[in-house]
Amino acid sequence: MSGQNSFKTFNPLKNTFNNAIYYADTAEDLKNKIKLAAAAADILSKTSCIEISAFLREIKAQLISRKDSISKMYLSETGLDYSRFEIEFTRTLYQLTHFSDFIQSKEWENLNELEEYNGGKTLIKKKLPIGPIMVMGASNFPLAYSTIGGDSVAAISARCPVILKAHPYHVGTSIEVYKAISKAIVNCGLPPGTFTHILDDGYEKAAHLSQHKTIKGIGFTGSQLGGEAIIDLVNSRKESIPVFAEMGSINPVFILDLKESSVTDLANKLAHAVCNDRGQFCTKPGVIFIPNNHIGNALCNLLKNNIINYDSGPMLHPKIKDNFEIKTSAIKTQGISIHFYESEKKEDFHVSNKVMIVGDKEYKKLDALRQEIFGPFTSIVMYDQNPQVYLKAFDGQLTCSVFSDEIENEKSRNSIIQLAMHKAGRVIINDVPTGVTVCKNMQHGGPYPASSDSRFTAVGSDSIKRFIRDVTIQQKVN
Repeated sequence: MSGQNSFKTFNPLKNTFNNAIYYADTAEDLKNKIKLAAAAADILSKTSCIEISAFLREIKAQLISRKDSISKMYLSETGLDYSRFEIEFTRTLYQLTHFSDFIQSKEWENLNELEEYNGGKTLIKKKLPIGPIMVMGASNFPLAYSTIGGDSVAAISARCPVILKAHPYHVGTSIEVYKAISKAIVNCGLPPGTFTHILDDGYEKAAHLSQHKTIKGIGFTGSQLGGEAIIDLVNSRKESIPVFAEMGSINPVFILDLKESSVTDLANKLAHAVCNDRGQFCTKPGVIFIPNNHIGNALCNLLKNNIINYDSGPMLHPKIKDNFEIKTSAIKTQGISIHFYESEKKEDFHVSNKVMIVGDKEYKKLDALRQEIFGPFTSIVMYDQNPQVYLKAFDGQLTCSVFSDEIENEKSRNSIIQLAMHKAGRVIINDVPTGVTVCKNMQHGGPYPASSDSRFTAVGSDSIKRFIRDVTIQQKVN
């Protein structure tokens, strides 16, 4: 690893770097923080759920007390507005309450220790934390999926120390949140290595941590490219550890049947799902299949107009913007019959909202449309064939949405729903995929490459299962 270097975060609204200078951790810094996490692991494994629950609630209280300073930094580093901050801040607080309640519930108590008498033996199965977890802060949710986001809260609830690698474009926000966590650690009398904070302007420190013997698991939210890089690093370790990576998804939407009276409402919902906050959501609809008939054409035209008339804005940081422009520009150069539309930009450094309309035969020829394009872009496919043909061609997805009045009472037997269940972690009927509810029954993950392990969720109380292991204590009964 190289020595200390300085860097700045970026203000997308002003299209310039912020003034504050941050310094990446040195090799010695990293070594000391890893030691702290290792020391905390033994203490936390003996800490009661009541104490951990109190710690989560204290973090919540400290976040509320620092709300103003967190919001100021958030707004200066993201290009997102205050209403989005409020939504994400509220969700972050709720996650803390959700897990705090869960680890004190009868359900968790029952799961934590199961006793069975069998063949003259008593067998007690207990759940243990797997050890220190590296969490990588996400770029598109600087609060709810980052410093004290879902991965961190689930790991702490499982009594695992967290080493958080702050996202380089949201370091100021991450530091403000970390101040709240640090104060809560002191107030609750927990070891300092319960939560440690790493700064880097790239991914060198994360690469080092992913191969360090102290790290026993990794939480990642980001691109498929980034997730696979972490997985490759971990695969080179002598001791294998789990990587829980939530990666790319196209989130296909299938309109099966359509009433003329529902066209306007559906066009508004879909356009908002594509363009809200510049489409920087892992569940943004990347392709929408619409029947090629009179009503379908009306929906297509209205949806296209809604997208290109939606307000433009900046993206989270320059790298995301560059990737978006490169991928959408490449689609325009394809030598097939497509119709490409984009909105006017209020500022040169904004991105246009973009939509491509294509027939189903041409769509089959365009492999680029079966890859995630992160940002305010979607493809509209006007289809004539049975839409299951297109769904079969998709790799694993976080979500798949199906709109149909006829499907409402036939979910369990409907063939496209059955197929969607094999392709995605969440199947949505008559609604858009954006908006992931924090609750026990939420599955946020899906078959590869949507996530690295489709058995687990990254959202809700069940996500704690990623960071625990079972051990059986067996004793012969005389």
